[in-house]
Amino acid sequence: MGRDTPLSADQDVLVDANIFYAIGRPSNPKYHRFRTAVQHAGVICKLPRRVIGELGGPETDRVRTALDEGWAEIIDAPSPTDGDAVAASDIARRTIASETDQAEHEVEKTDTILSGLAIQYVRDRSTTSVVVLTDDQPVKKGIENAVRAQGYTDAITVYGLSDIIGDDPGDSMRLI
Repeated sequence: MGRDTPLSADQDVLVDANIFYAIGRPSNPKYHRFRTAVQHAGVICKLPRRVIGELGGPETDRVRTALDEGWAEIIDAPSPTDGDAVAASDIARRTIASETDQAEHEVEKTDTILSGLAIQYVRDRSTTSVVVLTDDQPVKKGIENAVRAQGYTDAITVYGLSDIIGDDPGDSMRLI
């Protein structure tokens, strides 16, 4: 691979649907680089059920391959009674709405639950570090605002796909 990844085995890694869309199918070189980086780091990608739904379900080839190979697992959303998770999701929702000029009720719920899940993982699982992977900039800002407001900046980090696999000019499509 030729580059270091910021991922490590002592982290919980929550993954947004846009990462799996970006890496494509298992035959795609980006998929291979992502799989290699994740496996080399020794992490298990946590895919919220809502993310799985956005990707077309657990039987789509990109999801099924990750699950079968053991470098991904499906997880549940935070409980609607978890005050910290709900507060984080609300902060993320307001930020995303502001960044995208949408009404708050129109913001995709999957995008907001990632912040709640991250906080829930740090608090309830006593994990020292949670990484959220998303390439959606408004979502990234929403999660970062929620994490800052809840006081978890030392334990939760948001990365994009290029932070994990780098940028390969061969991945870009060329119009002829």
